[in-house]
Amino acid sequence: DAGPAVIPYRGPDDWCPGRDHCTGAGDGRLHVGAAAAVINPVNYENDWTDTNNNGTWDWTDANADGRFQPGEGEAFVDRNNNGLFDAAWIAGFGIARPARGVNDDLQVRAIAFRWNDITVAFAVIDCVGFFANEMDRIRQDPMLQGLGVDKLIIASTHTHEAVDTVGIWGPSLIRTGLNPAYQALVRTRTAEAVRGAVMSAVPVRMRVAQVNTVDPMGSTLSYVNDTRDPVVYDPALTLVRFTRDDDPTRTVATWVNWSSHPEYSGSRNNQLSADYVHTLRETLERGLSAENLPGLGGTTVFVNGALGGQIGPGGGVAPRGEDGMPIRESGIPKAAAAGRNVARLGLQALARDGVDVTAPNLSYRTAQIYARVENQRYAIAYNQQLFDRELLFWNPNMPLGRNNLAWVSSRVTYLQVGPVATVTAPGELHPELWIGFDGRWSWGQPMFTETANRADLAMAPPAPFLRELVLANPGVRWAFVSGLGEDFLGYIIPRFNFVVHPVLPYIFEAQGDHYEETNCIGPDSEDHLYGAMSAITRWRPDAGM
Repeated sequence: DAGPAVIPYRGPDDWCPGRDHCTGAGDGRLHVGAAAAVINPVNYENDWTDTNNNGTWDWTDANADGRFQPGEGEAFVDRNNNGLFDAAWIAGFGIARPARGVNDDLQVRAIAFRWNDITVAFAVIDCVGFFANEMDRIRQDPMLQGLGVDKLIIASTHTHEAVDTVGIWGPSLIRTGLNPAYQALVRTRTAEAVRGAVMSAVPVRMRVAQVNTVDPMGSTLSYVNDTRDPVVYDPALTLVRFTRDDDPTRTVATWVNWSSHPEYSGSRNNQLSADYVHTLRETLERGLSAENLPGLGGTTVFVNGALGGQIGPGGGVAPRGEDGMPIRESGIPKAAAAGRNVARLGLQALARDGVDVTAPNLSYRTAQIYARVENQRYAIAYNQQLFDRELLFWNPNMPLGRNNLAWVSSRVTYLQVGPVATVTAPGELHPELWIGFDGRWSWGQPMFTETANRADLAMAPPAPFLRELVLANPGVRWAFVSGLGEDFLGYIIPRFNFVVHPVLPYIFEAQGDHYEETNCIGPDSEDHLYGAMSAITRWRPDAGM
């Protein structure tokens, strides 16, 4: 039984105001709180010999017992004498990348909004991704009961330098990178941060700025790039600053959105890090004293954006260091420079062009959705018990595969705070689905460089695209995508540009720019995920559509 062919989108199952638990009655004042918690792993083994200096732990399981035996791999210090290398496996890039230590604290940061009888919390975890079922466990944490939270949105920064919270970056292709104790730590600390944010909410004032991370010559290459055809991306940096109403000089929180893979530290880094996100947050809070640019204080909550395919540091991105010289080589210094430079633009934009918002309100709508998983790589990983994810509508008496497909339950949410609106993406949304295929979004670069399996733009989906749909909501002036929000289902790729390997689909990538298909649920990602994002954005509570 391969399960149902289609599960239709059924519309929102909750929205505020308008439901019994959130009528919208109150004094009309916006309250905001924020909190953070550290999620560094503990009790992991980090002393190992990288004989060939490749950043990974090289071993061969000669006895196929999943245990390290003398002569089977690079030596390590087995502190608990269990015969296993109990490492903290770093997610992103390849397998078997153990952490040697912590460069900067991994954190979960939360912001809470309360307006009248509506309370929404938004938590962002420094990890590569977090599954929806894990998020549901957080929502059930006893610490969050009785707080009156109507909606809790959880996302991940997608840093490629943090602990594997998905399972596919462990010591081998058939051994999970998940550590149940670490997963529990992340869940507990997320609940702590959310509780702290809700409990600390105070009346606030709101100021918004949006600026493109583009240099004076019109290039983005000091900050970010797109390395998958068609070259289309949105370099907008959005900042929403909330200050105490009774003391506007004191920042409660700054809500920040920018789109780029946090992988500037590279594939050979073995220090746990939030990558550029760490320095971006820190610089916004502390400022740049050498440049007489004061910081905002408070707690900065960063959420990533439409970063799919491949928005990030590739293709010659070289942020300038503090000495003014471009940093081309991957590493912690490159990540720090990127975060610092983006933060500089944000601080300048808030001071110069920030817009004060009068009497902001709060609303949201959210929907459960279903998506079919056709990716055979994911099927193999599930059969090898690498994932901890609930699958639906499949025959558990047979291996997951082409003739036994599964579905997953996921979620999309639209959130509006005054004139700022965002829609969650349960994965890495390709930016052309956000902004379209206009050549101005190529930032002076050729839209195509590859010839193999080149996309035919005549087959591209028509406007309006998601950004336009968000901006069409009443009162919205600023819009952004909350990437990897509510779930982590890989890349969300336009169907017209979805190409897989003709012989071993998903296992190997097709010729041209088609790596992302190997980390995507399948060709229905546009329909099942992006389609739901579009639908929840179009829906209006007063029209019921």
